[in-house]
Amino acid sequence: MSDYNFLMETRLSPAQFQVLNNLIRIAHAEELNLYLVGGAVRDMTFGRAAVRNLDFAVEGDIQKILRHLRLGNSKPKGHGKALHGWDQAAAEVFNAQVDQRKKSARIWFANGVRAEIGQCRRETFSAPGRAPAIFPTTIFDDLKRRDFALNAMAISLHPNSRGLLLDPKNGVSDIERAEIRVLHPRSFQEDPVRIYRLFRLGQRLGFKPEEKTARWLQAALDDRGWANVPPDGQSRELEAVLHEDSPDRVLKMYAQRGVLSGLDRNLTQIPYDNFRKVHGVSRKIPGADPYLLNVHCLVARLTGAKKKLLLQKILGDSKTVKMALNLEAEAKKVGHVLAGSKCALPSQTFKLLAAQPQPLLLFLLAYFPQAKIQNRVKNYLVKVPHARARVPRQELLALGVKPGPAFEKILERIFLDLLDGKLKTHPQVEKELRSLAGIKEAPPPPVEKPPQAPQGKRQGRLAKIADAVAHRKKAPPPVKKSPKSPQGKRQGRLAKAADVVAHQKKRKNKK
Repeated sequence: MSDYNFLMETRLSPAQFQVLNNLIRIAHAEELNLYLVGGAVRDMTFGRAAVRNLDFAVEGDIQKILRHLRLGNSKPKGHGKALHGWDQAAAEVFNAQVDQRKKSARIWFANGVRAEIGQCRRETFSAPGRAPAIFPTTIFDDLKRRDFALNAMAISLHPNSRGLLLDPKNGVSDIERAEIRVLHPRSFQEDPVRIYRLFRLGQRLGFKPEEKTARWLQAALDDRGWANVPPDGQSRELEAVLHEDSPDRVLKMYAQRGVLSGLDRNLTQIPYDNFRKVHGVSRKIPGADPYLLNVHCLVARLTGAKKKLLLQKILGDSKTVKMALNLEAEAKKVGHVLAGSKCALPSQTFKLLAAQPQPLLLFLLAYFPQAKIQNRVKNYLVKVPHARARVPRQELLALGVKPGPAFEKILERIFLDLLDGKLKTHPQVEKELRSLAGIKEAPPPPVEKPPQAPQGKRQGRLAKIADAVAHRKKAPPPVKKSPKSPQGKRQGRLAKAADVVAHQKKRKNKK
């Protein structure tokens, strides 16, 4: 049995793990049972190195969780004081779409994580392709209504049972056999989008449909069940395809199976080569999300109203639709400036590209082969994280500078100088930091002499003699003076002494 706590820690990205822990804290504070479900559990069980999206199921009202999240500049409505270890950055939401009928929400977090949070539900279908009636239920009933057994697994995130795997349909054994198995004979008739999901997952994982599933699938194809996919199912499946590593392969397979028009009748001419070009660029950039570029590839040969309608079907959000429509025109403007002298320095390139969305940077790398543009975009993507990591925030705080506009301005100046290579070593950074903060450089510490032990008189005299000898050795030799008389000093003293003796004899004789 796999250790799913270990798998969550190692297979989820740091940003995904932050979001997971935040939602666990919210659910615990709100006394809700929260589960990680669907594709994330399947991918971890299968052993994939990365997990695409996070899907959560809640036994209860999802609004109790959503009110803790912050969309844009809005403040969360939840009681944050109950959330010990709360990571505010992982609670910021770039965009959210709430489905009131299904009691679910699709969330794009500001840190790049995509997630879906849904209330545990039971579905009852009245006709093929028609929206089902929905009823709240428990996690086990929720798992039983899902598409395939390998997607009908959940991991408990409750503090008392965290990491416990729930697998009521034995999906683990299907993964071990590399098979895809639907949960009942009418699965494809009730939800025709499952036809597309089976093809797509089989392509990605290398799995084949289980024997009974293969028969039921062929019957659904013969009945043209794929033509009954509702609009929301079409948009969800197109989005899922464009998040694949190789969307061109999936779309080609749909075309070969004759089901591509079931997603949109305008999908007749697709530039498959462009998908491969985008994939080649995105895999070289850590953390790159080529989704919007894949959308651009899909609609590249459509014009006017057809292009806009398909973008609205896939993207939904008007802001993102506008970005996709203007992607090529904006890339041309930025590319023109980027190739000129205004971006000669890395800091100038940073100021230009930092204001652009990531899809535009990937678009430049994919479709603008000019050497200056390629080099400057790549340098921006590589150098900026390294320079940001070297910004001495803690050192500035240690100098006594309080956080605020002036504080951030100093750090930004240091950051730009690091980008341009004006500051290379830590002492240079430290000196510039003091200069910008208006703090004088500290004087060097005085040299402390070792303490001397108390000495007696004799030891004191010996110490003085030793010091005098050492001083004489260090001092330059004295210049020898020529003697005033041909006699040396000793002879002069002897002569004086002889004169004194002679004089005393004379005085004695006179007496």
